[in-house]
Amino acid sequence: MREGWQRGQQALAPGLDLVRDLVGRALPGARALAAAPVAGGLANTNLRVTLAGAADPVLLRIYQRDQAEAAKEAALHALVAGRVPVPRFLARPGLDDASGLHFAVLEWMPGDRMETVVPGLDPAAAAAVGRSAGAVLAAIHAVGFPAAGFLGPNLDIVHPVVGGRAGLEGFLRRCLVDGPGGARLGPAATDAALAFAAAEGDRLAAWETRACLVHGDFNGSNLLAAAGRVTAVLDWEFAFAGWPAFDFGNLLRPPAGDDASFVAGVEVGYRAAGGHLPADWRRLAAIADLYAWADFLARPDATPGLVRDAAAMIRRTIGSGG
Repeated sequence: MREGWQRGQQALAPGLDLVRDLVGRALPGARALAAAPVAGGLANTNLRVTLAGAADPVLLRIYQRDQAEAAKEAALHALVAGRVPVPRFLARPGLDDASGLHFAVLEWMPGDRMETVVPGLDPAAAAAVGRSAGAVLAAIHAVGFPAAGFLGPNLDIVHPVVGGRAGLEGFLRRCLVDGPGGARLGPAATDAALAFAAAEGDRLAAWETRACLVHGDFNGSNLLAAAGRVTAVLDWEFAFAGWPAFDFGNLLRPPAGDDASFVAGVEVGYRAAGGHLPADWRRLAAIADLYAWADFLARPDATPGLVRDAAAMIRRTIGSGG
């Protein structure tokens, strides 16, 4: 689905001299020989950097969307390390005064983006990757928080959020009525979405009994996989304290969510690792994903491909063709 989504802002293309300066600051004595862009991300710039005398490359991450997220991301990696496969920050995120860039250097992780792996697998292999993804997601959700909300750089709750019907209705209204999303979705579908939230939003409360760590972008572009298992969870900038349905909604978007073997594997892996799934978990995940689709529609820099897919997914979820 993400194939038609363009970046809101262009990826940066720093020259090798600048790459050498940034990597050298983070890793004294290291010398970059080459740098190549890494596919997958839509918000920041990621470069695969080859180092002189080193067997493995490193990842140079330049924060573009929200530089303040760098410290939060490093804190999250430290929090889940040993429980969730994440790359090590080889140096704390920093600011390069000369270029004005916020950046970090991370360990290079093995594997290929899961979104490129699963479509070519037979049902048994797709189920195996799904089981691994489910187990990893259960480990993430095992990290609890005292309340739901957005996280600061020290992982404290800096802005509480409301769940249930009130939360969904309020967010859809901000995006589709107060924001530009409704004009892109169309008046009939906007009215239908708001009516749907009023009628169905309370169902989310069944999965909102405990606030936990939510990755916020848990999908095939941010998961690496190899040999039938997830080898890395990347790009934690959207993580917050919330409820499991948000991550499941993201993970089960098409095409992965339409692969019955993969989805069955996710369910088995999540339950086996101690995760709780309500009886109607797939439907609840789709309802929770309305937050994301409405947010996409309301973004000032939303591209035509993103608008098309977001509108289609809202209509699919609420059962409206309007």
